[in-house]
Amino acid sequence: MNTITKLTAVILIASSPMAYSQSKRTAEFLRLDPKSHVDKEVTVDVSMVKPVHWKSPIDEISFFHAHTIDRTEDKSGGSILVAVPAADAEKFAKRYGTNFDGRNDKDKLVGTFILVSGQGPSGIWIIDTTGKVAQLIKDKKLTLPDAAKGGDAGPGPGPIRRPLR
Repeated sequence: MNTITKLTAVILIASSPMAYSQSKRTAEFLRLDPKSHVDKEVTVDVSMVKPVHWKSPIDEISFFHAHTIDRTEDKSGGSILVAVPAADAEKFAKRYGTNFDGRNDKDKLVGTFILVSGQGPSGIWIIDTTGKVAQLIKDKKLTLPDAAKGGDAGPGPGPIRRPLR
C-alpha cells in the first residue's frame, strides 16, 4: 500500500467516530436503545418545535413536539415530546422557532429522558425540562391524553424539509 492510501485509511477511521458522535443528538438515536438513556440527562439538536394539539393535563407544564436534526447529514432526526414549564412556553417557542421555513440552524435542548408509558422503542418517551415529570408519573398524577399515545408521541406537523443550498 502506498503512503497516500494508508493516510486516507487512517483519516477515515479516525474521523468516523467523531462524525457519528454528532448524530447521537437526535430523537431517533435515543429511541434506538432507550433503556440506556432513561432517567438520564440528554441533549438533542432541535430545528423547530410545535405545540401539541391537546390541553396539558397539568396546568404548570406545557408540551411541545421537538423536531431534531442530524447534524452529520443535515437531515431530520425524528421528533420527541418535550415538557417545559408553562410559564416559559412562549420563550421556549421563540427560542426554537415554530416554523422551519427560513430557519437553517439548530439549537441544543437539554433535559431528562423519561418513559411515560409502554416500553422499549415503541413506548412514549419525553424529554423533561421541568424536573417534575418523573415524580408526577410515579405519583400517578400525570397521564397523557390518547392523542399523545400514537407512534412518535402524538400527531406532529409532518416531515422536516431542509431548504436547498
